[in-house]
Amino acid sequence: MIIYLISYCIFWVLSIIFVLTIHPQHMIETLFLVQAIGNLSFFGFVNFTGHVIKRKQVAKSIGWVSNGFQIEVGFVSLGIGICGLIGYWFNDRFWVATLIPVTTFLLGATFNHIKEMIIEKNFNPGNVLIILPDILIPLTLWLLFFFK
Repeated sequence: MIIYLISYCIFWVLSIIFVLTIHPQHMIETLFLVQAIGNLSFFGFVNFTGHVIKRKQVAKSIGWVSNGFQIEVGFVSLGIGICGLIGYWFNDRFWVATLIPVTTFLLGATFNHIKEMIIEKNFNPGNVLIILPDILIPLTLWLLFFFK
């Protein structure tokens, strides 16, 4: 799950490179687009792959038993990835409509992972390491969206 934190940092570096080399006059908008397209696409497609194709390994890394709900989570993630991928061609209303379910999904997952740590003493890497990117991604996207 640390892959999401690493990708978050990589997309910040790419964002800054894009701003400095291609679109310095549209700094915040460029930061937002690279972050949104990069993070949402990457998160969505990797999460889909994990929860659908490698669901037993992912469940084990979280400390859970693999079940059918993972496939549902995987397909929700696929939808998020597709929205991230095609978002460049749409306006702000599209991004709001995308960011609301992304935020509720990721912050809801954060709440659940923290609850698992407190109640079930579940400190498996897949349960703990996902918390920071689950908070950072929506927080970053909303801040950049409002300031662009």
